[in-house]
Amino acid sequence: MNSTKDLHAETGSGHRGITAVGGLGAVLIAVHLAIAAAGAAALWDWLGGLLAGLFLVAFAAVHVLGGARLGHNVIGRAVAVLLRAGVPLGPVALLTVSGRRSGLPRTNPVDVFGSGERRWIVATHSGEAQWVRNLRAAGRASLGAPAARTDYTAVELSADRAAQILKDVVAPRLSRPFGGSVLRRTLGLGRNPTAADFARTAATHPVFELTEPR
Repeated sequence: MNSTKDLHAETGSGHRGITAVGGLGAVLIAVHLAIAAAGAAALWDWLGGLLAGLFLVAFAAVHVLGGARLGHNVIGRAVAVLLRAGVPLGPVALLTVSGRRSGLPRTNPVDVFGSGERRWIVATHSGEAQWVRNLRAAGRASLGAPAARTDYTAVELSADRAAQILKDVVAPRLSRPFGGSVLRRTLGLGRNPTAADFARTAATHPVFELTEPR
């Protein structure tokens, strides 16, 4: 069990990380406003970058004021609205999967790793999320906005294979200035995680491999 001192240290580190996310968002907003003033970027690309900055600031503010769960719920819903409208938000995509009990389509924003024929979804926030349980039961899902969805089969990886994917595919994003600190915090990883760290994370954050049906 962590001591009180350890808990205070972890809490302080978490708040510093969230503060850094908010600061990065503010910088992104300033940069994209400057780009707009100079007329140096296409409107759609500029809008995507500006919205990313605004979301980072909003995420940090809601997270600090309302807690991690509220922050995730509020921002997640807002992200879903923008993705449905076709606004690009980096690696985040809409996952639609049938509910394991209702059979009705359920849509959630998720982080997609890899590209082309090799794609993986990691349960970055919670290994017990409803979309995780639904995807595990259905074995298939689609990615994308309603007007441009792509169907996939989904296979949950073994813990060993999941740890390897975290190391090979996810780890490069951990040190990125944009989103890296949030990803490290949600996965419980540091800047330079070890093989044991990846194995520990894989045990609580399921990884699914997506394959397009042939």
